[in-house]
Amino acid sequence: MTPPEQHDRPLSGSNGSQGVWHDDSTDKVSTESSRAVAAVRAVDAEDATLDFAEPLAAWLAGDDWVTRIRHVKEMTDQYGKGLISDVTARCIAIDQAVLDACRAGSGITQVVLLGAGMDTRPYRLHLPGVAWFEVDVPAISYLKRQRIAQAPAHLRPYTVARTRCLEQVPLDLARSLDQLRPMLIARGFDAQAPVLYVLEGLVYYLSKPQNHDLFDQLPAAPGSQALVSCIPAALRAYVNDPAVQERVPRFRVIAPSWQTDLETFRETLGNRWRITEEVNLFDHAERNGRRLARDPEIDREPRTVAESYLVLKAC
Repeated sequence: MTPPEQHDRPLSGSNGSQGVWHDDSTDKVSTESSRAVAAVRAVDAEDATLDFAEPLAAWLAGDDWVTRIRHVKEMTDQYGKGLISDVTARCIAIDQAVLDACRAGSGITQVVLLGAGMDTRPYRLHLPGVAWFEVDVPAISYLKRQRIAQAPAHLRPYTVARTRCLEQVPLDLARSLDQLRPMLIARGFDAQAPVLYVLEGLVYYLSKPQNHDLFDQLPAAPGSQALVSCIPAALRAYVNDPAVQERVPRFRVIAPSWQTDLETFRETLGNRWRITEEVNLFDHAERNGRRLARDPEIDREPRTVAESYLVLKAC
């Protein structure tokens, strides 16, 4: 299905069911993070100088978060200059990596997205032969399912999955990892066939032991791959610097959440997975004629603090 509009600006009344965000049972931290990430993608997609479409992202984020991110982009003078956030650069890069991994003849016909949040890939990427599984904590899985079902008429054409099937797996990986395999299989996952795992913006929120256990337990038949994004040690050290936190108070909130960086992640894989490629997102953006917007509060060379994504293959 070809999207009818490449740059679908969210309408001012697009979030008519805002009350869904105030459910007391919702994991507020995870939900706010997933909404913020969706809002960044939505606002970047409003810039007609960028070849990037995300018609569902604003609806999934909600008007409040979209307004906040618009304000940040306007204050930092990013509109109309072809600048994109690191979040959007990561999304674009992993989009292409997913398409490459699932190309005809690769043998991969199933994708498991871990920590799915408000991701929209099964609605955007044309993968008619691929079974798609989204894993996230139950609160986010529920909210996303509800938001998709409530989408207004002008967005409904975008709520049709372009994959062979789309299954949600409500599971907290940090607490119930042993349930991942049986829950996937119950939804049609073939543990004997190659799979592509996508872990975008996830592993640095897990501790080193948690990442080790995760990659040790992931079902990985021969030919399986994983796409993993991770922050560099330089960025993690920067936000943990007390002097920096004094100047930028928001880093005090971020720092405790980031438990793993690229260097420590490499040590978690054991002998079941090996890294075959590392791509710095600053370099990737430049190679594709894009430029990353700088965070004015990070006083470092952009490339040294840019996130990377890794291509892993099962051994």
